Amino acid sequence: MSRRAIFDLVAKGVVSSSLLVGMPRASYAAPPAPADLQRLQLGHSRVQYLLKNWDALTETCNNKSMSQVESRQVVRTEGGGGGFCDKNPLIVQDYLGYKSTKDPLFKADALMLKAVPLVNDSVMDESDYVDLVEQYREKADQTSLLAYTSSWGEANPNGGKEAVDDYLDKTKEVVMETEVLLRKVLKALDLEVMPPSQKA
Repeated sequence: MSRRAIFDLVAKGVVSSSLLVGMPRASYAAPPAPADLQRLQLGHSRVQYLLKNWDALTETCNNKSMSQVESRQVVRTEGGGGGFCDKNPLIVQDYLGYKSTKDPLFKADALMLKAVPLVNDSVMDESDYVDLVEQYREKADQTSLLAYTSSWGEANPNGGKEAVDDYLDKTKEVVMETEVLLRKVLKALDLEVMPPSQKA
């Protein structure tokens, strides 16, 4: 199999990106344009916004405008004034690129791998960068899975509001770890860290 074919498989997530380590720069696909790299900056900005506004985004009181899917997967808790609050863990997936192909972080790991030739070797070498991308992908996937599990926490056997809260707390911890990895990717690519923003 050619090196280019291996890279294509890595970018699609078919094989481990560790196969890229040691390949000369010429074997990589053309590096992404600045406009494409900005997706990583915008995505990181949105993850920061999610963490900064965690409670407000993952819990909405007296919300009547949910999608049908979300309405089945929220957890209702008693609120003030006879109302109720909806805990909606699935909102986390919105900020990590798991809900829309238009999200800045949609398949971000593939974009990161294409940017290998742009890595600042004074920050880290290519091998460490590829490992970093692997770590990011694993944490992002873990976040999405935890958010989904949390959304069904009360409906599952032996579940309940406490189970939902526990999974949601674990989800936040992993999102925090994901944010750190994203920040390291930006540093490796000499990309500026943007302030928290909800805008995609």
